[in-house]
Amino acid sequence: MPKDAGRNAQVVRLLNIVRDLDRTGGVDLYELAQRYGTTVRTVRRDLVALTGAGLPLVEEPGEGARKRWRLAYRDSVTKIATLLDASHYLAVRVAMSQDGVLRSGSPLFSALEDLSDKIETAVGKKGRSQLEAIAACLYSYEKFAYHQAPPDVLWPLVGAVADHRLCRVTYRAPRQPAVDKIFDVLPLRVFAYHGALYLQAHVPKHGKTILLHLSRLVSLDVLAKRGKPPRGDRPEALENLAFGVFSGGPITSYRLRFSRDVAPYVRERRWHVSQKLRELPDGRVELQFKCAASGEVSGWVSSWRGEVEVIEPESLRSELAEVARQHLALYAKAPPARAAKRRQAV
Repeated sequence: MPKDAGRNAQVVRLLNIVRDLDRTGGVDLYELAQRYGTTVRTVRRDLVALTGAGLPLVEEPGEGARKRWRLAYRDSVTKIATLLDASHYLAVRVAMSQDGVLRSGSPLFSALEDLSDKIETAVGKKGRSQLEAIAACLYSYEKFAYHQAPPDVLWPLVGAVADHRLCRVTYRAPRQPAVDKIFDVLPLRVFAYHGALYLQAHVPKHGKTILLHLSRLVSLDVLAKRGKPPRGDRPEALENLAFGVFSGGPITSYRLRFSRDVAPYVRERRWHVSQKLRELPDGRVELQFKCAASGEVSGWVSSWRGEVEVIEPESLRSELAEVARQHLALYAKAPPARAAKRRQAV
């Protein structure tokens, strides 16, 4: 007998028992033991294991002293509501959408399509209408990031993340002249940000974690060798460290004062996990946070124009002052005389 034959038989038996428990009226231990050629004690252990796995089983009176077991939900709509909520179903549909995460020819797409069909059948016509109405209320711009990602890079990369396999990447940074760099990384996770896909990866050679823009990956080869994520690797680490996604600069404390006119907009958002908001007597607000210095911070501060004053750090004040001087030099002079030339040509 193959080594895993006993384990496989147990898995098959458990799945069949779940199917039997879902029937109206349920089943008793003796029926299950006879049906699957095992002992009542073994079936009882199976039911305990299924309960421990989270299946809502109930025990009810049967014939004589026998008890009958069944799943706690009765009709199909209640069953879906117990196991799933609308967000789970919507996640499946978004992943399968035309601009979604999955390609229609992939095995995972087929599995999700089957799951979606089963959910739609179970909830019935009224339930489907409700789910479609909810789906129509939600929209995500991030799906375009997945739609535009190169599939010959994205899908091998997803498999490499799942299997902890090292990858040899050819990366082309956006500078002139363009130079391709080839190096090995351990991919950790792929995420969407501002309409683009990024790869957070560990570079074993240098012992550091980096961020790569997927559209700049010229090629990717998944290697046979596996690797281990760095100690302490957590998805929220980047969120705590960076203002957005870039975290290469030194950790810096920021203190910004916003005018009364924009204070309501500042209050209603959480801009960074470390932020502290202080109300000032004249209606202004002061925002403090600590993160890695980057162009994301200065670009965000600049977007508020004259409605914000940087109190600290001094380096950001100097940077914004230099940007203001550059703008003044650029816009103080007259614009190019293109319109006048066009009028003369006419």
